[in-house]
Amino acid sequence: MERIVRVLRKIAPLTAEDIASFLGITKTMKLEKGNYWIEAGRKNRQIGFLDAGYLRKYYLKEGNEITDYFYFENDFTADLPSILSNTPPAASIVAMQNSSLVTFSYDDFNELCSASPPLEHLHRLIIEITFLRFYDRAVSFIMATPRERYDRLVSSRPDILQRVAQHHIASYLGMSPQHLSRIRAKK
Repeated sequence: MERIVRVLRKIAPLTAEDIASFLGITKTMKLEKGNYWIEAGRKNRQIGFLDAGYLRKYYLKEGNEITDYFYFENDFTADLPSILSNTPPAASIVAMQNSSLVTFSYDDFNELCSASPPLEHLHRLIIEITFLRFYDRAVSFIMATPRERYDRLVSSRPDILQRVAQHHIASYLGMSPQHLSRIRAKK
């Protein structure tokens, strides 16, 4: 729980009372490699904070898995569009290693926020950070070359080549594994 408290305090100043209230709605969850945190089609109104391990978010299209995101330690993970629209998620999030999450209900968190302006501020900042992360990804597909997307990924997550399978990285970057191999060979 120390890790999530450090991350929350980096995002917004919180009192000891706010932290205690927040921790009161959390649970710890362990996922073994291959277990799902979120399954496409099954409602999940939980938010997770990844304490250890890594998760992969993907969509299934015509029998192919299309990787949308990788969550590593200190990341928040949820299917926010499905939570906000109260619809089943279109994507799945699966543990790619044995992983540990701190989880909490979006509804419980909203209830806490209504009584605490600092927590409400934190909530807004987390949503802004999440929006910017996915906005940057969408813009990269419009403005950046595949090589530039690869270079940006490797510079922001130097450990990704050791932790993530090449075909998942290729899918995330919107290219074939062969194209990724060519890009890596030119390095």
